[in-house]
Amino acid sequence: MAERKGKWGLFAVLGIASVLSLLPLWVMLCDSLKTGSEIAVNSWAFPQSLTFRNYMDLVSYNSGVMVRSFLNSLFVSVTYTVLTLLISALAAFAFAKYRFHGRNALFMLLIATMMIPGELTMPAIYLMFSKVKLLNTYSIQIFPGIANVFCLFMLKQYTESLPDSLIEAAKIDGAGHLYVFQKVILPLARPALGALAVLTFLGKWNDYLWPHILLTKPEVMPIMVILPTLNTSTSFYSIPWELILAGCTVITLPLIIVFLIFQDQFMSSVTLGAVKE
Repeated sequence: MAERKGKWGLFAVLGIASVLSLLPLWVMLCDSLKTGSEIAVNSWAFPQSLTFRNYMDLVSYNSGVMVRSFLNSLFVSVTYTVLTLLISALAAFAFAKYRFHGRNALFMLLIATMMIPGELTMPAIYLMFSKVKLLNTYSIQIFPGIANVFCLFMLKQYTESLPDSLIEAAKIDGAGHLYVFQKVILPLARPALGALAVLTFLGKWNDYLWPHILLTKPEVMPIMVILPTLNTSTSFYSIPWELILAGCTVITLPLIIVFLIFQDQFMSSVTLGAVKE
């Protein structure tokens, strides 16, 4: 009886936590379907009269700059995620399954770089990219950071758990290093890659400080930088919350889609290493 009460108590706590977590999303979605005047008097409840005018205004805002910035974010985030996972997986394969001189020292040096705040490297990277005329480009949003040490560490730990016998069998059959990586390592590392794909895409999609500092041209800016600058002729002294919340709803959709695509790998990676045979 006590065990049942404890279980129901746990369910109640989890239910309350779930409601509190979903409440901001509910408010965001509802307010994106209201007018600015209705938000001022009714910001929590369901809209009295649904309107999609906010989304239409968002698409046509400033000659379609929001659509361009959304596509910029999508291109930069997808490209960054693919390159980051590819480089991290290759490096993890080398560190986990090959023995070479200075391997441990090099790996510890890479891990130590995680202690350096990213803000400290911004001036140096800014100067470096300005010298090669790559400011205000997609390159400066993608290439710095694709050698992600966190992804390398997580993939190395997972790759080390894969049996060496599979790699040795592939080599006996005449497979080369890249073939082993492509046909053996990548399929087996799908759970870890799926989880890191979600985290990497999420981090890049929500990035604000880096592009805000390094970009000045609106045509290459991501939507996270453009969205806070929304303004209309009727909102000189106030913030157009209806447009901002509509934009927040739009930029949330890719995150949900990415999670739904990789949810199986993401959820299976939660228990990686929990059971040892």
